[in-house]
Amino acid sequence: MRMTSQALYDAFSKKFDLIGIIETKSYQDEALKLNKITPTSNYETMVVVGLSYPYRVLKHTKTHLVPSFYTFGNDYHRVLKKRMEEVVTHIGVDYELNVDNHPYDERLAATLAGLGFFGKNQLIINEKLGSYFFLGIVFLDLEIDHELKLEVKDDCGDCRLCIDACPVQALDNHMFHIDRCISAYNQSKRVLTKEEMDKNYILFGCDICQMVCPKNLNKGKIIHEEFELNGKEMVSIMDLFSDSDKVFIDKYQHMSYLWKGKTILMRNALMLIRKQKNIDFLDLIKQSRLTKRADWYEETCHQVIDELEKYAYSSD
Repeated sequence: MRMTSQALYDAFSKKFDLIGIIETKSYQDEALKLNKITPTSNYETMVVVGLSYPYRVLKHTKTHLVPSFYTFGNDYHRVLKKRMEEVVTHIGVDYELNVDNHPYDERLAATLAGLGFFGKNQLIINEKLGSYFFLGIVFLDLEIDHELKLEVKDDCGDCRLCIDACPVQALDNHMFHIDRCISAYNQSKRVLTKEEMDKNYILFGCDICQMVCPKNLNKGKIIHEEFELNGKEMVSIMDLFSDSDKVFIDKYQHMSYLWKGKTILMRNALMLIRKQKNIDFLDLIKQSRLTKRADWYEETCHQVIDELEKYAYSSD
């Protein structure tokens, strides 16, 4: 099947804020030049889409903890795939949908399609949306008359605000130290160092390099209905440590911070409770150890219980 790029663009523009259309070969050739491992695709066309999400700030309390604001509202994986499906089912060709967890480099595809430039904070930055948008890739079994790329006129220049603001020095002008990144390690299933625990400030992810970026000033104001606040943005400490995994997941279903599981959130909550010196949940945390969990959780739990007991003793 053959379709004009403009017709394809018009179809996707009903559901997405940013659309770039390229030949799959263009992506594969560039990935090969950059020594990126990428599977061979039989689909001729790639549509790279962006859907904006809003910038919103909530703060931890003594009873509830906050993840990165990109997780607010419904799980973006489900949202993007549903919107993609609504477009491609009307086109009538074979397709493949990709959001986040797949073997293709979304940021490379986004830069090739002109959705934005690759920022020093490792995010794609668009002139209108800043970095506040989710990416997805749709492969289509059709030919296009020409590639349709958005125009990119900007870059980071000499700015290094994100580099200087990163509390763990994960960024510099030339490379990204993912092993240091807060968002990477608070999603990792391993024992964290004391320094990592001290630096972590959030239940899941990290927002610092976006929040300080001057390209994001006055951005993040578009709110699609799926990303309206739904009451699950702040996670109850009581729920985390008293609900079974099934009850908790049912209660907080369709939130993207769940994708690594409940134990990750419990471990990260322990770090924040430790930082707050919050002894209100000490007994509940102890009880959580009655359910067998991963060794990396058990070690964190043991350390935090010891510290909280010292606070409790000194406050008597």
